[in-house]
Amino acid sequence: MRPMLRAALWLLLCCAALFACQPPGSESRLLLLLSVDTLRADRLGAYGSDRGLTPRIDALARDSQVFAAAYAPSSHTLPSMTTVLTGRYPEEVGVWSNEAVVPETVSTLAEAFQAAGWHTRAVVSNWVLRRAAGLHRGFDHYDDALPRQEATRPVPERVGADTTDAALAALDACTADGDRCFLWVHYQDPHGPYTPPGGAPAEYLRRERAAADGRRRLPAMQSNFGSGGIPDYQVLGEEREVAVYRALYDAEIAYLDRELGRLLDGIEDRGLLSGAILVFTADHGEALGEGDYWFSHGEYLTDPLVRVPLLIRVPGTPSGRRDDVASLVDLYPTILAVALGRSPDPDRSGRSLLASGAAELASTAYLAALRGADTGRYGVVEGQFKYLVTRSDDIWHGRLLQRDDESVDLTAPAPHIAARMRVRLEQLMHRYQKVQTENLGPTAEDERRQLRSLGYADDPRLEAEADAR
Repeated sequence: MRPMLRAALWLLLCCAALFACQPPGSESRLLLLLSVDTLRADRLGAYGSDRGLTPRIDALARDSQVFAAAYAPSSHTLPSMTTVLTGRYPEEVGVWSNEAVVPETVSTLAEAFQAAGWHTRAVVSNWVLRRAAGLHRGFDHYDDALPRQEATRPVPERVGADTTDAALAALDACTADGDRCFLWVHYQDPHGPYTPPGGAPAEYLRRERAAADGRRRLPAMQSNFGSGGIPDYQVLGEEREVAVYRALYDAEIAYLDRELGRLLDGIEDRGLLSGAILVFTADHGEALGEGDYWFSHGEYLTDPLVRVPLLIRVPGTPSGRRDDVASLVDLYPTILAVALGRSPDPDRSGRSLLASGAAELASTAYLAALRGADTGRYGVVEGQFKYLVTRSDDIWHGRLLQRDDESVDLTAPAPHIAARMRVRLEQLMHRYQKVQTENLGPTAEDERRQLRSLGYADDPRLEAEADAR
């Protein structure tokens, strides 16, 4: 063989081998992280719902890895999104509530992409994610403009249509020079108060009124906590009927789905969708009456509050359904692995969900109610079981549950499993509760007062302390 031909063939083989070794997604020029506020997994068709609310999300699921047992670390927005963007559980960094500030010493996902030469932009629509909360670091531009107010209280927000418009503008700016782009978009809908455009369709209301408790009328509460009645920020005029609020929540989800579809259509029109890495999830869910807890979140660790949808679509990776336990803490290493080819950082929690053999590995999700409850509540999900405890003055009250069925306490029938899960939970609490004092930052006290004045504080104990002062 002639030397030049041999050299050319060798070069061709080397290039082919290099290409073959590239992880799926490593050539993608767009990473789109989509997070949704207050979205229950069981309202999506991809998670078994027959309500028909989410055709666009369901279509995305058909092209994605669908994680059937994905959990948020808590049911608060800032703690959960801190976990997504830092790869650390909230207690590790002192983010115990929506009042906290992410410490400057904690590096973020955006900073990793920025250091790798990507353009980075974010569009957020919930006030607790404003730049003062600390998640803006690493984004070239962090759009936290909130031009509207909620219907029932003077809390600024951005509704779905405005979020989509801002996201498409951010995408154009991020990809203008053809470089790689990391774009995070956080939709506020369907967070309460439930005020979707056009209200709830009649068929939604008929369906909810057919439920056994659909016609029940609830009292209006004098706080944001939904035990036994409608939280004050959710109250819409004189309306008290359960069915109306459930129907409006569903209508909010349908509206979100349309806006998400409009965003995906805009990305496709720009020729960027087919090669993009897409991650879709929620910060937490919402209670719709389970355990007499209504239209709220934050206080408990039940599946309606902490089980979240999680879809990951990577070009070159087959779609499918995964039943292994996943946590939002896993997104940080997963995203860095598929987009930047980086190995998981041993100093951080979580695992790469798309690594070879990941589906067969034992996995765990750690849960904590943080400052959102008047008693300590913690949990762990592992294998087919979920173990929840309340803890007060070092007295534990635990329940062992079958994953996906929280109706039967299995502690007595399966004491060995309950004991093992309790030991596992104690280990995780010891590992992750590194910062006992909440990190409130140098200017957070003013904002804490503002949060309380707006009725947005998470912790009833803190509210009581504020009233006492």
